[in-house]
Amino acid sequence: MIKDIAVHLTGSSEDKIRIAHAAAVARTLDAHLTGIYLHQLPDVLSITDPSGSAFLQRLVEQSVAQAEATTEALDCEFRQLGLTYEIRRLDVYPRQVGHILSSEARQSDLFVGTRPYGDPNKGQWIEEAVLFQSGRPCLFLPPAFQGYSVYRNVLVAWKNTREAARAVADAMPLLKKAKSVVVAIVDEDLGAAEEQGRAPDADIGRYMSRHGINAEVHVVDGWTSPGAAILNEAVRTAADLVVMGAYGHSRLREWMLGGVTRDVLKSAAVPVLVAH
Repeated sequence: MIKDIAVHLTGSSEDKIRIAHAAAVARTLDAHLTGIYLHQLPDVLSITDPSGSAFLQRLVEQSVAQAEATTEALDCEFRQLGLTYEIRRLDVYPRQVGHILSSEARQSDLFVGTRPYGDPNKGQWIEEAVLFQSGRPCLFLPPAFQGYSVYRNVLVAWKNTREAARAVADAMPLLKKAKSVVVAIVDEDLGAAEEQGRAPDADIGRYMSRHGINAEVHVVDGWTSPGAAILNEAVRTAADLVVMGAYGHSRLREWMLGGVTRDVLKSAAVPVLVAH
């Protein structure tokens, strides 16, 4: 059940797109909106006491004034939506953004942001942090996205993994609202499953049907790149939304996206709901 949607706000041009899209999803699911505006303080303040410098004091004052103006403009925009909402403004240093945004997102059912590698602020590590640390599904939008926010056709990129199962379960409220759901299976071990006399699509199709979803299952083969196969299937089925598990690996204690997840999020022309 999705009843509280968190929207990442940065003060950039992407805010209007994220707000409008999240609002449409909230109307579909009768959900509350929570805008999370992380005002990034000048990084120099994290290592310097501003009280002893007139220049740094002015820097703080200018930064706070800008944050207050941005918050007021965001509140005005939210008021016009006709939805229940709240805006949380947090003053943080740049190095804290990913951790704090992840913590805030845990108080919601769904996080909405611009997809990694698309935000004008070039902060893909922030979205990655929320994806891998928040424990919440993330709905990532293409930059400057102007497409549908009501998902008629949904593509589920299925692989029998924990991450994919989590994504399907998290997306269930949206899947039930869709007119068409296609499950795409791109599986390197498909041959082994066939040799065992076990249809790779039987279980996921049965699971969907038990939730009242008449999904069409496509086994996609002949591709050397699973990410490219998923993107092609999304275009072929006219998908408004892609649902998939997010895969990654740890590097220097920071999560980084794996190849398939990275490929899809980097190039998808429609929103992608991912879960880890």
